[in-house]
Amino acid sequence: MARSVFWLLISLVAWELFQGLRAGAAVPAGSWALSLFDLVFLVLLPALTAFSFTRLFLVVTQSARGSLNVYSVISSPYAWTFWVGLGMGMIGHGIHVAGHAVQRAMPEIFAQGEFAAKIAFLDVRVGYLLLGLGFFLASLVITLVGQGAGQRISGLERLLFVLGSLATYGFVIVYIGVGGQQIIPAIAASVALSAASFWTFPPSEVTRDPVGALVVPGSFLAGLVLIVWTVIVGGQPTWP
Repeated sequence: MARSVFWLLISLVAWELFQGLRAGAAVPAGSWALSLFDLVFLVLLPALTAFSFTRLFLVVTQSARGSLNVYSVISSPYAWTFWVGLGMGMIGHGIHVAGHAVQRAMPEIFAQGEFAAKIAFLDVRVGYLLLGLGFFLASLVITLVGQGAGQRISGLERLLFVLGSLATYGFVIVYIGVGGQQIIPAIAASVALSAASFWTFPPSEVTRDPVGALVVPGSFLAGLVLIVWTVIVGGQPTWP
């Protein structure tokens, strides 16, 4: 299980790094709103992440039940929630990528019009909402099913998973809350993921479980940051 968690962390970090490095890239000349390089990796990296989520789901299902059967991976309530969440996340990513590409390539004359506002709504509101909701549902199922099913981790491996959680779950929840303007849903997702983990393990033990170390540190601290940033400091936070 620890290896499956590790590969999920790697795929999430690779996706984030690519998005960050290519965020300010110039719009390519011609009729294409995305370069071939961007198009390939904006399909390949989300697909790799979806595969990693699927692999981890199958591993935690088999570990929790002692066997892998059709009901547990297709027909159970957990399975339905996971597959629907994974599908929603990929659809949300597609809407965001398409909307963002159109918005960047749009002529300046249309930038302040009604059409531009609808594209921005699809890009930020709808795309990020579906992506975040799908990410949350898949993670919640893995947390509920996989907590306590894996071998305990310690030492450098535990530290690596905790730091990976901060770089993935922590960053993604804060970014969707602030950059995607989904503050309340992001805080609710953080609370739900943390509560699902603490329901199984006490706080002192939760990061010794591979799934707990993947989800809890980043989710908990991201929710805390959003609450402090929004409720205590006040105002609508903006992404720097």
